Amino acid sequence: MDNDMLQDFYIEAEELFDEAEDSLLSMEKTDDFQSAFNSVFRAFHSVKGASGMFGIDRLQSHMHYVENLLEIRKGNDSLTPVMIDYLLSAVDSARKILKGENIEFDYHDPDESSTSDEYIDNDVKKELVQHVKQRSENKQSDGFVYVVDDEEEILHLVEAFLVDANFRVKTFLNPNHLLESLKTEVPDIIISDIKMPEMSGIELLKKVNTIKPHLPVIVVSGYVTKEVCLDAMACGVSGVLEKPFDPSQLISMMNIFVNRYKNIKLLNKSIDLLIYQFEDYDQFLLEKFGAAKRDTFRDELKAILKQKKNLFENLN
Repeated sequence: MDNDMLQDFYIEAEELFDEAEDSLLSMEKTDDFQSAFNSVFRAFHSVKGASGMFGIDRLQSHMHYVENLLEIRKGNDSLTPVMIDYLLSAVDSARKILKGENIEFDYHDPDESSTSDEYIDNDVKKELVQHVKQRSENKQSDGFVYVVDDEEEILHLVEAFLVDANFRVKTFLNPNHLLESLKTEVPDIIISDIKMPEMSGIELLKKVNTIKPHLPVIVVSGYVTKEVCLDAMACGVSGVLEKPFDPSQLISMMNIFVNRYKNIKLLNKSIDLLIYQFEDYDQFLLEKFGAAKRDTFRDELKAILKQKKNLFENLN
């Protein structure tokens, strides 16, 4: 497995942890408990399979334990509050393991414990609920946008019509602050001015490409020349607009690029999750169908990975 797949796993694991948290926190409120349960189980199982594939043994054993806790509760119509709290704590610990941090986690069945200790502090849980609410609001928008410009008035104007168009917006006066923010969250698209004192839009585009290679970027300039267009295209820009621009034109471009980016992420995640599951079923395929068919399936997966790599290289 190459380094690109490992980096994809880190991103996808965080998304799976988000999915597990969302579902765990919704269990006591939803009428469809089974769907929430299946979502948590799927997230735990996928992270366990992938961490085993990448040799992250500490995370694999951690996820294996909590997955087994869920396994023995299949068919139940609810989880106890103490179990939900315990699993939320397990997700938090899994995030830390993924980041290489040392943890002390008490592996036991909380439903069989005689104590009623809280596994997550109430203030932490309130903060987590707020994060889940924010994630839900983000999913309901048409996309999450970073906008950077050294003129504050322009930032406010762009933010206003993007919010009206149902985008969630985060603005920056300094491109270095945008790059710092990109380390902890990923927007669906970036809109950047070309001429800025700290860093040009082209320089920013190059740095974004090293961090998030397929993230779409639209650059805007007060005077679009052939040279500006060629430089931007050489760096993989998604679009170029000249100031002053028609807001409807910008939004039209954004919808195209955001939808394309979301589809790329979905394709990438779907392929990787398929690969992550293979370790669990490798022995089953061998015993059920024999080495020849198992190896044929393995070769098909390799071919899919090769096509995926070619696709993303051509997108750069």
